Amino acid sequence: MIRAVVRSVLAVLLLAVLAPLAGALIPGRVTPVADLDDPRGPVVIGLVQGVIHTDLLLPLTPRTREDFAFVGIAPEAEWLAVGWGARDFYTTVGSYRDLSAGAVWRAVTGDSAVMRFVPVGPMQPPMTMTISAASFDALLGAIRDDTISSRPLAQDLLTQGDRYFEAAGRFSILNTCNQWISRILRRAGQEFGGWTPTTLSVRLSLSQN
Repeated sequence: MIRAVVRSVLAVLLLAVLAPLAGALIPGRVTPVADLDDPRGPVVIGLVQGVIHTDLLLPLTPRTREDFAFVGIAPEAEWLAVGWGARDFYTTVGSYRDLSAGAVWRAVTGDSAVMRFVPVGPMQPPMTMTISAASFDALLGAIRDDTISSRPLAQDLLTQGDRYFEAAGRFSILNTCNQWISRILRRAGQEFGGWTPTTLSVRLSLSQN
């Protein structure tokens, strides 16, 4: 009996490890983006990760500044970090040390979503993608569409200058911030894994492109 329980637990753990890896390697559905005869050059975007979270880094082109003027972007900023996540997880803590059991539980089982924006200065993104100008336009549009309010819910929580806005969708353990990265990139015409719930999944999928 004990051996059967141990085998079952090990099988579940193995599945929990392998499923996100498989999801990262199996491409998801991509929204086509027409960029034929576009005279503009490619655009380099970045990705930056913590232990459990991935942000996009958008170069602050005139179009980026115009689309996200409501964030309050300083003239000297060069990148706009963008992340999607659970509302309680993001907006009720001053640091990750302040997380409550309730916020963690809601993040696991399901919580409304917020978009977090942070203007940042000069830096070299640890990971990059080169995409067409048309795909970059589509990426900005998709992020703007997912940001369903331009009135901040909170600001200056995890870092100075960050702002949080109501966002489309619901966060859960199966639909994480890292999965949003995959989804938003595929909406911008980029091939990416169909399910990337962890930071490792994102890195693995990025390495295949």
